[in-house]
Amino acid sequence: MKNLGLKDKEAAVYLSCLELGPSAVQQISRKSRVVRATTYVVLDALMHRGLVTKFQEGKKTLFSAESPQQLMRLLEKQQEEIEDKRHDLESLLPELQVVMKSADDKPSVRYFEGKEGLRAIRQEMMMYTRSGDTWYNFTPVDHLDSIFAQEEGSYYRQKMAKGIKSKTIFTTKSPKVRKHMLSDHQNEVVERRYVSSKVFPSTSGLTIFRDRIAIGTFAGKA
Repeated sequence: MKNLGLKDKEAAVYLSCLELGPSAVQQISRKSRVVRATTYVVLDALMHRGLVTKFQEGKKTLFSAESPQQLMRLLEKQQEEIEDKRHDLESLLPELQVVMKSADDKPSVRYFEGKEGLRAIRQEMMMYTRSGDTWYNFTPVDHLDSIFAQEEGSYYRQKMAKGIKSKTIFTTKSPKVRKHMLSDHQNEVVERRYVSSKVFPSTSGLTIFRDRIAIGTFAGKA
């Protein structure tokens, strides 16, 4: 329960309420082994989280635990907060990047390793790109799919949602993939041209976006 964001005393008081059913503060305090004054404070915090309710029974004030299913709401709220922070960070990153470049206007080169490194490059591309920007790509589709086949659909939808345009030169040894790439999703947002892998047998991809170039190799050591 602590992993869900509850403190020690909050977890103890909530569990006590679950076991006791509707109870007075004195009973909850005794069961949870939390001093009575602190139990009031903890119960108030749990009520704000929607985990405990308070009601009157005659002259007595009783507290009752909500269903454990309510704990799921804690996770959902954390996810909402993370998404809000992610959105704020994505909005702020381009501005921070401008500040960094103004301090040192020299070109810089950074290296990432492995599949996670390639994934980090893709995430950075997405974050630094603004709606309406155009990516200029060279993509060895067969090699890319060997690593990111399960993620391409989601990644494509992210680009479309952000309004990113793309002009792509690609290679593939598969006639089926070639036909799909040239016939599907071709519009004012997506433009593709095919080059034979015999003419250009590269296992590396390249994307030019804004004032950056991302290069990733999809074979051997990344």
